[in-house]
Amino acid sequence: MARRFAALLSVLLASCGGGDGGTAGSTQPVTTVPAGTPTPAPTPTPAPATALGDASALPTESGTTAVVFAASDLAVRASPYIIGSATHFSYAASAGYDPDRVVQRFTDSGIRAFREDLFWNALAPDWDVIGAHLPQPLVTFLAKTTARPLYILNNGNDFIPGASPPIAEAGQTAFAAYAQRAVAATAGRDAIYEIWNEWNRNAVRDRPVLVGPGDASDYRASVFYAPLAARATTAIKQVAPGAKVLVGAAGDDPDWQWTLDVLARGAAAQADGVSAHIYNHCANTANRTASEALGRLTTLHNKIAGANGGRDLPLYVTEWGWPSGTATCSVAATRLATNVPQFLLHTAALPWVAGSWYYETKDSGVDPANIQHNFGLYDANYAAKAGQCSFADASAVIADAKAMAVQSVDNGLTVVRVTTSRGLAIVAWSAVSGRQGRITVGGTAAYTTHTLCQPTAVGAPNRTITIGEMPVVIDVPAVSRLGVNARLL
Repeated sequence: MARRFAALLSVLLASCGGGDGGTAGSTQPVTTVPAGTPTPAPTPTPAPATALGDASALPTESGTTAVVFAASDLAVRASPYIIGSATHFSYAASAGYDPDRVVQRFTDSGIRAFREDLFWNALAPDWDVIGAHLPQPLVTFLAKTTARPLYILNNGNDFIPGASPPIAEAGQTAFAAYAQRAVAATAGRDAIYEIWNEWNRNAVRDRPVLVGPGDASDYRASVFYAPLAARATTAIKQVAPGAKVLVGAAGDDPDWQWTLDVLARGAAAQADGVSAHIYNHCANTANRTASEALGRLTTLHNKIAGANGGRDLPLYVTEWGWPSGTATCSVAATRLATNVPQFLLHTAALPWVAGSWYYETKDSGVDPANIQHNFGLYDANYAAKAGQCSFADASAVIADAKAMAVQSVDNGLTVVRVTTSRGLAIVAWSAVSGRQGRITVGGTAAYTTHTLCQPTAVGAPNRTITIGEMPVVIDVPAVSRLGVNARLL
């Protein structure tokens, strides 16, 4: 595959009145008090504790699905969902990555993690573990950001026999030693380490795309990657037992055959997660959607435990996105703008997805016909592109959420249930191109609506919202139970 925005929900009315207000009048007996006699001070009556409202009462609507939940129904993640983006500081000059401008774009878009190469072939065997040989743009960036690193231990080493790619015993032993040195140099920031990038495509280049696990005649085969990944993981755990290590990161892996064979061969025996890359921009136009990508991701999740000796592992989507531009495989700006938040919000509501890294932060070039130049959230000059605003808004929703859970209605209307510090919320969108959905909010509590990248609005008196492909946030503060009627139109 490829080589490689204003927290808004916090202003969705931090407090908002709701329910029926007012108290009924009453008639009290009058006591005549003689002049000069002090009036006794009234005995204070404690005010009743304010109870959170119930907004789950729903009207009867034919053909709708009722979605009703309480805050306690949603499981809280053990670890926050990771919102990341790819960077290219290891070759910053050619890709145009400037540390200061990337830091600012991370802040603008709510990006809290990055994925970056640590090239082996740029490091001598006696590499200084203090990190003196890390690329200077990366060192500068690390000094300016608190974003969590994901480092790719990547590429062969032409100076070591059998190490380009590392398929021989000596090469794999040397790679494991390199992995240990890399971890020693970059530890202390809760870094994640990924063993290689798209081995099934680039362990050997300039050959037809490998389909399936391959065989021993092709170094891109799973039979070569699996032992390397296992050995490197063991080596890392020896020097940093708490380090998180990912294996997989396949490119263009139909039916996940290569990835599943890698797991079956024991590559993830000590790993902490399986990394996956999800793209569909070269599929037929109708399938260049977030829904299609999510379907394939779910297929992989459902098969991991079976291939991995019964041990399930979380998925880390270390590359995903859609390119703009004029190439055949480019995606229209309107589609890109809705694909991005749909995928980000949906995966954040799946407990088995640990996080995702958008590919990439900025365009790596300026040629609209070069597909590799056009994957950025920002263009080559750091100006926001079509998906940036909705990415930033979706990121703000995720950051504000205490828990999330997703379901599909009518096989096309996606509804995410959310608990927030203020109450409850629903995020909904139509996952079917050209079709809308409808949400009716239960109860009488006041609510607001916010279509991503548009201003927040007070909820309509009829409590009904039309839902399109751009996700809509329905925020209902001060309720402990919420219900909506939902349907795809």
